Amino acid sequence: MKHHPPNNLASYYVPHQSAWPILGALALLILAFASLNLTEKWGFAALLLGLCILLFMLGGWLWSVTKESNAGLYNQQMDRTFRWGMLWFLVSELFLFGLLLGSIVHVRFSITPWLAGESGAASMLTHYLLWPDFSQHWPLTVPPADSPPTTATYLDIAMKGLPFFNVILLMLSTLVVVTSKFFLKKGQYQRSFMILNVAIFCGILFLGLQIYYGLRLIAVHIILKTGIYGSLLIALLGLHIINILAALLCLIGASVRLHHQKLTNSNTFLLDAGIWWWIFLTGIWLIGVFLIF
Repeated sequence: MKHHPPNNLASYYVPHQSAWPILGALALLILAFASLNLTEKWGFAALLLGLCILLFMLGGWLWSVTKESNAGLYNQQMDRTFRWGMLWFLVSELFLFGLLLGSIVHVRFSITPWLAGESGAASMLTHYLLWPDFSQHWPLTVPPADSPPTTATYLDIAMKGLPFFNVILLMLSTLVVVTSKFFLKKGQYQRSFMILNVAIFCGILFLGLQIYYGLRLIAVHIILKTGIYGSLLIALLGLHIINILAALLCLIGASVRLHHQKLTNSNTFLLDAGIWWWIFLTGIWLIGVFLIF
């Protein structure tokens, strides 16, 4: 539909068919395939290719939606639809990360004591017959079957507190981006724009540190030689990085629209969506850090 719908609640803009969902699915497929082959020579190249396709898809989709909004094709009903869509997206993300965090809780507080013989008679028998040399410890850098232990240490994982520094940085950026929304609602667009850019800078810094941290974990073989612990760690880190990339793109789009005065105190969905997503990711990383470390 290329016409402008009348400004009433009964009208509803139906977009044309788009290749963006298919391209996004292809990007996720390449990322999943690359994550299973990081030890291969082409694994890292496939990972970069998947990330590039994903960013291209997200940027293109955001650009298409922005053009439709600027053309006046959306009304209040569409705005409510976008908000409900974002809400259900975050619910699906909650289940995804909840499953991952639940797995970490299960391994840390149930499986590990069981293998160490600290969960009853059956647990003691399992420990005696299968893992007599295993003692309960966390982080689980030494899998039960490892003998001699791997060279991975807690210092390698903590990297002098980098994950906890990232928690502080992410919480700071969340506070800043919420402040930007506060000034936007008051109609102080220039101040809101400047503060939003500070939040974006903090987000980019956080993303860079996360990527460096992930590469460091791979370099010291913590991901590949610590069993289920390394798998849980890279799954949490990888999913979080992908979501941070997408949420950052959303905030950058809001900044561009704010700069061109297309984002006003009566039309704030893009910034709202970015803030909701950013707060969600902050909470996930905060919980994840204290569970896995």
